[in-house]
Amino acid sequence: MCIYSIAVDGGRASVINMLARSFGVFKRILLAYDGSQHAKRALEVAVDLAKKYGARLYIVEVIDTATAFWGPGTHVPFDAIESMRRKAEADIAEAKARAESEGIQVEPAILEGDPAVVVVEYADREGVDLIVAGSRGLSTMKRVLLGSVSTGIVTHAKRPVLIVK
Repeated sequence: MCIYSIAVDGGRASVINMLARSFGVFKRILLAYDGSQHAKRALEVAVDLAKKYGARLYIVEVIDTATAFWGPGTHVPFDAIESMRRKAEADIAEAKARAESEGIQVEPAILEGDPAVVVVEYADREGVDLIVAGSRGLSTMKRVLLGSVSTGIVTHAKRPVLIVK
């Protein structure tokens, strides 16, 4: 498996062409999204790819109920989950509108669990050709101590992953 990490500031078209030469045509692209600045840059790359290949774009935001706030084995208060769900709904709506403004078919999803694990499982279930994610997102202390979602995706994915800086 090849993993590419790019800076969005320049060369997006050449990276897209390089990916296509390496992996063929992408028809199903998954964007791991959380509304952060890095995720918004990843959205732009995913939109470019989906537009170029006529691909369906799966935009996924995962509510981290596995470790959010309290740590493993404890329950997150219901009102905290609802607050995270409202944020995720707003994030997904914004990303979906951006992609659809370019004529891209979008499949949005809000899921719960450990973000890296859930993204990889969703990618497997949907049979996506490529996972796109930002290099850093909005994170809890767990991410500082144990690693980022993007690192977890790269570690566990069985398909190409594009990490956007």
